[in-house]
Amino acid sequence: MLGREKAKEIIDGALSYSSAEETQIALFAWDSFLTRFANSYIHQNMGEGNIALGIRAINEKRVGEATTNRIDGNAIKNAVLTACNISKFTKPVSDLVPLPGQHKYKGVKSFYESTRRSTPEERANIVKGFIDEAGDFSAYGSFPTSTLEIALGNSKGVFAYNLSTSASIVYVVMGKAASSYGCAGSRNVNEIDYQSLARETVKKLRMQEELASIEPGEYDVVLEPLAVANIVQFLGWLGFGALAFQEDRSFMSGKMGEKIMGDNITIWDDGLSEEGMPFPFDLEGMPKRKVILIDKGIAKGVVYDRKTAAKEGKQSTGHSIGSSAQGPYPMNLFMKGENNSIDEMIKATKKGIYVTRFHYTNPIDPITASITGMTRDGTFLIENGRITKSLRNLRFTQSLIQALHRVTHLSPSVLVPGVEYYDIPFSTGTRVPALRIEKWRFTGVSEL
Repeated sequence: MLGREKAKEIIDGALSYSSAEETQIALFAWDSFLTRFANSYIHQNMGEGNIALGIRAINEKRVGEATTNRIDGNAIKNAVLTACNISKFTKPVSDLVPLPGQHKYKGVKSFYESTRRSTPEERANIVKGFIDEAGDFSAYGSFPTSTLEIALGNSKGVFAYNLSTSASIVYVVMGKAASSYGCAGSRNVNEIDYQSLARETVKKLRMQEELASIEPGEYDVVLEPLAVANIVQFLGWLGFGALAFQEDRSFMSGKMGEKIMGDNITIWDDGLSEEGMPFPFDLEGMPKRKVILIDKGIAKGVVYDRKTAAKEGKQSTGHSIGSSAQGPYPMNLFMKGENNSIDEMIKATKKGIYVTRFHYTNPIDPITASITGMTRDGTFLIENGRITKSLRNLRFTQSLIQALHRVTHLSPSVLVPGVEYYDIPFSTGTRVPALRIEKWRFTGVSEL
């Protein structure tokens, strides 16, 4: 680890090389480790230590950017000079906002020594438990742990630093006809319930000895949190950001203050909550703020970076992802749950479909938040309040806005981690309940 003082020394040094009117430096340093297994044995164990320095130089609203993963010799100086030179020739950005000054931000508990010190032997012992639980089935998966330092500084005196850890496990069990999937994650490697995850994933595969087909149509559904997290994340991509809202391509556009979902739907973003994957500031160095997006079905707000906030005379909510072209994004989404159990949802269903998770989901229409995709890794028929058959995967096409008008039951919320990242191990998570929804639209049956 670099530590706060070393990180500041690197950023201050980089700033000293700049001749630009304004300069921002983003520093990422990480150690990441991965144990991967397939066909019920560990086949890869690796570790990586790396660093990335991003320079943004601004001259007369012209922006130049450069990166380097070296901090030795003249590497930093050369990268800064490159960014400064580029800024002399790029096209001016007419609505570019000046870099921010220093802001205070709240500290969060995002670092756990137990995760940082996790060893290959410890990961291997946990993986062995997953392989043993699979028995005659084939077990696949990955188990990464990481430590990440992020520091941001600019020529106006901003300096922000955070140290975080993360751990996640993906577990896939394969049988002759079907598969089952489970995942879990936390900033604290010791908080993950590995035994329950392994047991429930294998149990679900044992329920899929033979796969039946069902006619497409509208069915009541019970969606596990994995599927619900996919729904909420799509809402974030399609409409909870201010850029989409301002460009009238969000399902929130023109509807602020109106009821657009059911009374039992409340969604917010909170990067400071330790019930999620907390992180205290965004990639402009602005402090994170909790933002209520949907309150009892009513459209209440969207998230802002500094550029979109300036267009409305507002303040940033701390949701920059480092690219003003893509706009702000809510990376710490929550949906309020209730006290219904999944068993109660199943018992309340005369004929419906139980869905573990969605796969290959893609947007169709952002205004109605319509998406299409497929079920995967455990789809079951519910008849008269109980699961009776395992089903072949189904394709669906559904407006999420319409669906969230028809939610009848919600379970307590749980954390679903973002488990796919490449390069910089910046971890996110979505905390959501399981849902029972009436009249979900399935449009086809897969033969796979």
